[in-house]
Amino acid sequence: MPISKETFKQIFRDHWPFFKERHRRYDTPYYETVIQKMLNCGDPETMGYMQYRCTRCGETRRIGFTCKSCFCLSCAKGYTDRWVDFIGRRLLPGVTYRHIVLTVPESLHRFFYRNPTLLSPFMQAGHACIQEVFSRCAGVDLDIGTIIVLQTAGRPGQYNPHLHCLVTGGGLTPDEAWKALSYIPFDLIHRKWQYHLLTMLRQHLAGTAINQAIDRAWKKYPKGFVAFVEKGSVPAAPQGLAQYLAKYLVSPPISIHRIQSYDGQTVRYWYRDHRTERIQRETLPVDLFIGRMVQHILPKGFQRIRYYGLHAHVRYATTRKFLQVRLPIDTPPDPRGFRILPRKLFADLFQESFGKNPLLCPRCDEPMTLESICFSDGSFKDFLIGTPREIPHESIDPSPDRSPQRGSVDRSQRMVQLPLPFL
Repeated sequence: MPISKETFKQIFRDHWPFFKERHRRYDTPYYETVIQKMLNCGDPETMGYMQYRCTRCGETRRIGFTCKSCFCLSCAKGYTDRWVDFIGRRLLPGVTYRHIVLTVPESLHRFFYRNPTLLSPFMQAGHACIQEVFSRCAGVDLDIGTIIVLQTAGRPGQYNPHLHCLVTGGGLTPDEAWKALSYIPFDLIHRKWQYHLLTMLRQHLAGTAINQAIDRAWKKYPKGFVAFVEKGSVPAAPQGLAQYLAKYLVSPPISIHRIQSYDGQTVRYWYRDHRTERIQRETLPVDLFIGRMVQHILPKGFQRIRYYGLHAHVRYATTRKFLQVRLPIDTPPDPRGFRILPRKLFADLFQESFGKNPLLCPRCDEPMTLESICFSDGSFKDFLIGTPREIPHESIDPSPDRSPQRGSVDRSQRMVQLPLPFL
């Protein structure tokens, strides 16, 4: 079959029920909701729709609502753009940023995989490590700002937790003076990250297995864990911060252009090896492929992007005003950091993808007018008389296969990560 956005959905349509039977702990309301949202994305009957009418010829068109899930390949672009827009607006004026990647040795991946509660302290440890390193480099305690993005997928799709950190290129000293840093020693951040990560694991896990793994990690990596520090300020010209961050934001663990074939039983896809930078190809049984995808669904409500220090939500507005006064007035704002991507409307995204405006009448090429909105629970808004008219759900005769509570989740259920062989 030709590879398209529907290919990813078809894989789950064909095999998701059987996958749940073989791996019972994935048969939960939480996982079911995420998968069904992805499968029903754009379907007017289940997701609801907006109906447009041409006032000239009477032609109508229904546009189904999308799921807006980071697990959906169709919605990934829009989902990422919204996060890009938000983060782009969080840049502090006159401040340059550094990009630091904090990794985890492969021998420790399974502990994060089996204990998703570790992901929050994992991100906190990343901020604490960078703050200590920057303070050591400055010779004084620095109050820095970090934006930390959690990624759990490696390039082949295996479980590989790591952190992408955008860090202010300096910080505030105890006497509230701004101190910029021009040099970060690699060996120091490697050793400090090893210390903070292993200390965090020892504090949150107990047992022989984790203690032995920690002891082996100290011995195997005497120079510390791998951490990448981007040279210079971020982003590199002429890119803006928004474009630079896009590839590190919330997105599916695979993109549609990487899937090469699906024959009903196996999936073949490619990835670029980060060590050799060469294209590698893998052919996996469908069961293993689905496992590699769903293992990256994070716990309900988990925030993949977090803000610490000067970028913390409760401090951001005050910090921004403070730095605007404290930083030298002749310090030009970083043009690379203030380039912000506005949220694109559906019609604009459709125009980019298919080369035509979906809101033009296909018969007379006139702009169509919003006529009504039907929501997924059956409620309805009519715009024909100029102002929205709400029609109660009880007055609508729902189709036999529609449930008013479609998509609802039992909040007493909690997602459980499985120690399955998808790594």
